[in-house]
Amino acid sequence: MKKLLIILILICGVVSCEKNKDTEFPLILPVGAEPSAKMYNDRGIDHYREGDYKEAVIAFVQARTADHTAGEIHFNLALTRLKLGDKDKAREDFKLAIKHSYGDPKILESPLLNATVGTQKK
Repeated sequence: MKKLLIILILICGVVSCEKNKDTEFPLILPVGAEPSAKMYNDRGIDHYREGDYKEAVIAFVQARTADHTAGEIHFNLALTRLKLGDKDKAREDFKLAIKHSYGDPKILESPLLNATVGTQKK
C-alpha cells in the first residue's frame, strides 16, 4: 500500500510538472530599462496575472510605445494576445521579440514562442 501511494505521488508530480512546463508568464524588464516602459510593463504583468488580458494588452502597447526595442515587451504582448485568441498578432509580436531579444534565452528558448512561430531550436 505504501509503495502504491509513493507511485501515485510520483505520477501526479510528473503530470503536474508537464502541465506547468507549457505555462509561461510575462517577463520583467532588466535593470536600467526606460522608466515609463518599465512602469507600463509592470502594470501589464499585474493585469495579466489578474486575468484581465484586454487591459494587459493596453499596458504592454503603452510599454512598447515607450521602448520598442525591448524584446520582453514584445514577448509579453504575444503571450497576452494568445490568451485573447489572436494567434496572428501573437506570431508577429513573437517575431519582434526574437528580433529584439539580444540573445536572451528566456525569449529564444520559449516553447510557446517556438511553437507559435515555428522556429524550434535544436
